[in-house]
Amino acid sequence: MNQFLSKPVLCRVVASIGLLSAATVGAQTVQVSTFATGTGVNATAPDSIAVTKNSLWVSYANGADSHGLGGSSTVVQYKLKNAKVRSTYSIPGSVDGLKIDPSTGNVWALQNQDGNSTLTVIDPEEHSVSKPIPYAVKSATRGVDDVAFLLDRAFLSYTNPVAPNDPTILLVQNGSQPVAVTPILLMGATGTDLATGLPTQPTSQSDPDSLRLTPYGDLMLSSGGNAQLIFVSHPGMATQSVSFLNLLDQAKHPVADLDDAAFATAQKGTFFWLTRAIIAS
Repeated sequence: MNQFLSKPVLCRVVASIGLLSAATVGAQTVQVSTFATGTGVNATAPDSIAVTKNSLWVSYANGADSHGLGGSSTVVQYKLKNAKVRSTYSIPGSVDGLKIDPSTGNVWALQNQDGNSTLTVIDPEEHSVSKPIPYAVKSATRGVDDVAFLLDRAFLSYTNPVAPNDPTILLVQNGSQPVAVTPILLMGATGTDLATGLPTQPTSQSDPDSLRLTPYGDLMLSSGGNAQLIFVSHPGMATQSVSFLNLLDQAKHPVADLDDAAFATAQKGTFFWLTRAIIAS
């Protein structure tokens, strides 16, 4: 599916949201149309996308500084049926991660992935926005990039590690403000290489980025600059295990600029994507 989707994704206009439909997995011909653009909401640089039953949520970074030193982002809720704007929210900082908490329906907007990170929670029913919530451990050079929800737990990807003991995935301690976290994965972790089957092989996590929940209930961390997907089974539990997959192109070179990955869970359906984000619905 990644090869099938790579060309239209890379060819899309930066400030647009595309809609792609295919009758079968691996189809050679598809129907492509523009779902919405940032022009209508006076926003630029779309970054993250999230889909609910009736809405499509998009964060536009608007060129805001990723260290929280200036600028603001626009989060837009579109009607999934016709792309009309339901609501818009202005959030200080650069919103890089955007996910829906399935237990509450609230939207988590994660700001400033490279330093001085904060969390903003949007209640779409009340149309309310929290003040930016800081993290208990602050850093000017590391930040929270993405979030994944597993039952009643939330996990965060943590950027810019430099040493083997630096955490790359964090577990949120529920209800804490500032947000307190517990590391569950370190940069120097080893795991099973899924291509070779060899255990206790070193992972490559110098560029942790997107974090997703797989259809099997595992966490999947994209390490963009390393062209590696890291899978964590039973995350945060005594039975936690790690595996990984290196992504290579047809010339067996690492895939350049891996930003995200998604699972196709049906033989037909619709994909929504931004310039560097894909999600299935």
